[in-house]
Amino acid sequence: MTDGVFARRAVVGFGASAAVTGLAGSARSEPARASAGAEGVWRPTFEPQDSWLDRAGARHRLVLDAASAAAAASAVFFADNFYLANRTAYGLPSDSLGVVIILRHFATPYGYDDGVWAKYGSLLAATLGLTGAAAAAAAHVNPGNLAGPKVKPTDDEVTLATLAKKGAMFAICGLATEYLGGVISAKTGQKPEAVAAELKGRLIPGGINVPAGIVAVNRAQEHGYAYVAVA
Repeated sequence: MTDGVFARRAVVGFGASAAVTGLAGSARSEPARASAGAEGVWRPTFEPQDSWLDRAGARHRLVLDAASAAAAASAVFFADNFYLANRTAYGLPSDSLGVVIILRHFATPYGYDDGVWAKYGSLLAATLGLTGAAAAAAAHVNPGNLAGPKVKPTDDEVTLATLAKKGAMFAICGLATEYLGGVISAKTGQKPEAVAAELKGRLIPGGINVPAGIVAVNRAQEHGYAYVAVA
């Protein structure tokens, strides 16, 4: 990931409205296998670090993979629609659904809380190619928590924060965070590892640090989440 590639115009304001258990002894290098009755059928080996994916009481699981700023905005709307349709058509409450949005690559900055954006927003805005009013707003608050004009007075706002209240979780890419730590440190004179540690410690509600977003893509599917690649 380079500054030139990373510097793309992002979407500011996400707008409004809208069991298999871990196998004992599976630490061997060979693939984990199913029971003797299904010998030869491969099964994933569940890792303790991924236990956050196993949300108790989730009847249905969905993971949305966002690798760009625009994709992050779309993922927020799709996730909200998932909650809405399950509630209105099936009578399912939000806490019966397991929803994960992976924020990786260009979407990673949206995983940091408002305090990070208030402190480094101008640098993050420049890195993402934001200008004008968009850059000014990003210097104070995570753009993913800015709600756009409502279509109807009764419409609910759709932001990262409102999704978190419904139980959504956000997997924040560790590799991209380390990269951004280097970008910020170069401008502020801090140590890259110190900035990266700060970013990892200041995530949005529902945020989970993962080693890499692409790993979360793999693990979520192994844990039974239906996968959606968001463009």
